[in-house]
Amino acid sequence: MNPVLSDVGFTSEVIPVHHFFGTRQLPEGLQGSIHLGEVTTGPSAYPFIASLKQIHSTRVVVFDGPVKAEVLSEGEGDAMVTNQLHFLLVVRTADCVPVLLVDQEAGVIGAIHAGWRGAVGGIVSKTIQTCVEHFGSDVAQIHLSIGPSIGPCCYEVDAQVIDPLHASYPDWQGVLQETTERKGMLDLKKLIWHQVLASGIPEHQVERIEECTHCRDDLFYSYRREGRVNGTMMSGIMLPAETVKRT
Repeated sequence: MNPVLSDVGFTSEVIPVHHFFGTRQLPEGLQGSIHLGEVTTGPSAYPFIASLKQIHSTRVVVFDGPVKAEVLSEGEGDAMVTNQLHFLLVVRTADCVPVLLVDQEAGVIGAIHAGWRGAVGGIVSKTIQTCVEHFGSDVAQIHLSIGPSIGPCCYEVDAQVIDPLHASYPDWQGVLQETTERKGMLDLKKLIWHQVLASGIPEHQVERIEECTHCRDDLFYSYRREGRVNGTMMSGIMLPAETVKRT
């Protein structure tokens, strides 16, 4: 993906799949169509929409059959993957990292919400592996984009984050700049980027939007900046009808 951020998200001239990283604005027609823990019907451009009750976990929800509007029996989690057409997967963020991926050849997409707990726990790697194991994706064919989030310029963390990072990620010094004892500035996007490359996705198929949600109050909500949830950005991805699946 070659994302180009605008006031309503991003588009790609490389992969013909509908996707966006939202800002304070949503793509036209989506307001009121997204309900947590449900599959809902949407405007004509997005016939079905799924959004989970995000719990800062490493749980991946798989949609591999016909879609209908319903309350999900497994409506909690932080990542979704599907091979169903015209089915928009949406994640919400307000400093955490939205990650979108597509394997066009296999006809598979994924949407991930990665806060520090999910990132340290490996939710992005787990989602990639789910695409491989459940849908037969080839990691060499996956394109992935890491969206806007709080940057290392603004994301100071303490022992609550540093201790599990040290325990689970041997190369932690490459993503954490220690400032004082038991505190440091964490580059969450870079952590995820390292994990994505380690999963086997070619580097030229991985993009990062380096915008910092904390710095850009004109574009983004930020929980860290505002001290409360005043709103969230929506990021989504959907397979169009023209997607060619591998036989």
